[in-house]
Amino acid sequence: MCISQKGFGMKDNFVLIKVKQVLSKIKNGFTRFFHTLSRLNWLGRGILLGFALTVAAAITLPLVLTKQAPAVSEQLATIPTATAIQTIAPIEPMPTPIPTTQPAPTIDPVLEKGDESIYVQALQDRLMDLGYMEIDESTLYFGPATKYAVELFQRQHGLQQDGIAGYETLNAIFTDGARPYTLLEGTKGTDVDGMQQQLVDLGYMSLITGYYGTDTVSAVKDFQTRNKLTVDGKTGEQTLELLYSPDAIPSASFIIQERRSANISEMIAIAQAQLGKPYILGRSGPNSFDCSGLVYYCLKQAGSSRRRYNASGYSNVSEWEKIMSYDDLQKGDLLFFWISSRGKIGHVGIYVGDGMMIDASSSNGKVVHRSIHSPYWVKWFRWARRPW
Repeated sequence: MCISQKGFGMKDNFVLIKVKQVLSKIKNGFTRFFHTLSRLNWLGRGILLGFALTVAAAITLPLVLTKQAPAVSEQLATIPTATAIQTIAPIEPMPTPIPTTQPAPTIDPVLEKGDESIYVQALQDRLMDLGYMEIDESTLYFGPATKYAVELFQRQHGLQQDGIAGYETLNAIFTDGARPYTLLEGTKGTDVDGMQQQLVDLGYMSLITGYYGTDTVSAVKDFQTRNKLTVDGKTGEQTLELLYSPDAIPSASFIIQERRSANISEMIAIAQAQLGKPYILGRSGPNSFDCSGLVYYCLKQAGSSRRRYNASGYSNVSEWEKIMSYDDLQKGDLLFFWISSRGKIGHVGIYVGDGMMIDASSSNGKVVHRSIHSPYWVKWFRWARRPW
């Protein structure tokens, strides 16, 4: 059976046939329903009628919706397709605002006691080059010795003597115009004490005051005259170098008596007893030392009458046997290390055996017991002397 209707397809024809069949069954059902209704009382009729109305609503509601479906389809057809949406001009995105950053404030560099950085190490290297710190393996730590070296530099350059390396001090230190370490009239400090001690040992002074006054100027001039140096009363590099060397000529009234009878075991025992005591430039004990001051103190306490020299001076005592190799070292030998920037011996330590030495370390700020086999010491070792 084929039913044709404009606007309907095969599926729609099938639905209409089913609807007609259902309507025929509804018609027959209504006939039986009214026949049964005529036989019931008023209560039964009410219940059956309510049930019938519910069934009728359930059947007719889908038909009503089916008839309205084309209208809904027309409404859906008005919704833009994906292709149509793509043809709509894109909305320009709002530009992302570029944040404006305030320039970081300029901070003046400041290095002071207790700091630890690579800048401290550079500062120590520079102070060693200028002679304000004794040559040593530089460290990252700004300790008492570094503070004192900064104070000495500030003293000589007319800066505030506070031991703090601020902008003005650092700028002066790292310029070509930085002046090397020199003792001048009117200065005072432990380094003046050390210099006066040398003049006393050579017979040019009789009293250590710690102040570079007229008596010290006069003693320095006498020393310079006798040793054929420029006479100006200032202890510059040449005067200081000779003052701490074995070549210094003592005063005519002073007779130097040196003995080389130091007992090695006693010398090492004395050196060990000084471990941990503070490093102070110019000191030779008993409570603080610099590197050559420690050697002088240990030699003297062990029985030697040799006066104090600096590291370079001790390295040039020709009476002492010279040892050129680590392999030939013996306990009690004095070890000498080179400072390339100044072209001379700049540090001395006491060899105590087993590859170890005891020395007064400026960068560690105290007397230490350490290996001589670190890359630094191996590189800069020049020779040793046997002081007995």
